[in-house]
Amino acid sequence: MMKKIICLLITGVMLITSCTKEEELGDSLIDTSTPQLNPIDQWIRDNYTTPYNIEVKYRWDDSELDNSRPLTPPEVDRVIPFLEAIKELWIEPYVMHGGADFVKTYIPKLIVLVGSHNYNANGSIVLGQAEGGRKITIFDLNYMEEDDKELLKSLKTIHHEFAHILHQTVTYSIEYQELTPEYTTTWFNFSNKEALSKGFITPYSMKSPDEDFVEMASEFLMHSKDDWDALIDGIQVYKLDEYGNPIFDWTTFTYVIDEEKTNKAKSLLREKQDIMINYFLQVWNIDMYNLQEEIANRLP
Repeated sequence: MMKKIICLLITGVMLITSCTKEEELGDSLIDTSTPQLNPIDQWIRDNYTTPYNIEVKYRWDDSELDNSRPLTPPEVDRVIPFLEAIKELWIEPYVMHGGADFVKTYIPKLIVLVGSHNYNANGSIVLGQAEGGRKITIFDLNYMEEDDKELLKSLKTIHHEFAHILHQTVTYSIEYQELTPEYTTTWFNFSNKEALSKGFITPYSMKSPDEDFVEMASEFLMHSKDDWDALIDGIQVYKLDEYGNPIFDWTTFTYVIDEEKTNKAKSLLREKQDIMINYFLQVWNIDMYNLQEEIANRLP
C-alpha cells in the first residue's frame, strides 16, 4: 500500500512539473498567420488553385529540381502571360471535352516553372518533365519570344507530359508498341522526314513506346485536322541506291518514290492514330477530334 502511495505522489509531482514547464514555454515560434499574397500569387490562386486544385511554383525551390543542373527561375513578368496562355489552350479545352471532374482529378497538382534551358549530356534539351502524375515541370520560360513559337513548343510539351500522366494511370493497348518495334536511344540522329518514313510522328517518338504514344497525342492536338492529314498524306519515301542515296529520275527531274514503303509509313501512323483516338474515347470519354478542333480554334 505504501508503495502505491509513493508511486502516486511521484506521478503527481511529474505531472505538475510537466505542466509548469509547458506553461513556461511561451508562444509558438511557428508562424501560423496567412501569408501575404503578391499580385502574381493572387492571380494563381484565383485562376489555378481555387478552380482546379493546382499549385504553381515560380520562385526558386531546389527541392523540386535537379540540383546537379544549372537551372534558374523564370523572369516574373513572364509568369502570368504564360499561365494565361496554357489555361486557354490546355486546361479550358480539356474542361470542355473531358469535364471539370476529369481535370480536377488527373491534371497535375503542381506546376513548376523554370526560366532556363535544361540540357542533357548528349546536347538535347529537356522541355518538360512529368513525375508520377503529380507534377509537371516546364523549362525555357525566359526564352519565349513574342512570335509565340516558344509558347507553342511549351504547349506541345504540356500536352506531351499530360498524356504521360494519363497513360501512367491507365495504360494504352500493347498493340500500339508492336506496330513499330524499332525503338532507339539514338533517336536524335534522325530527321523529321526519316522518322515519318519509318512510321514515327517525330524523331523523339522513336525513343520508346511511351514516348511514341504521347508524341502522337501531343502532335495531334497541336495540328488542325487539315494540317494533320496533310502531314501524314504528304509522306514520301524515296528509293535508295546501293550507297543509301535517293535515286533521282532525270527524265522527270524528281526523286523516285518507293510506293510500298510510302504506303507502309502512312498506314502505320494511321493505325497508331486510331489506337490513340480509341484509347482517349474508351478510357477517358474524350473525343480527340473535338478536342483537336477546340484547341485549333484557340491557337494563335
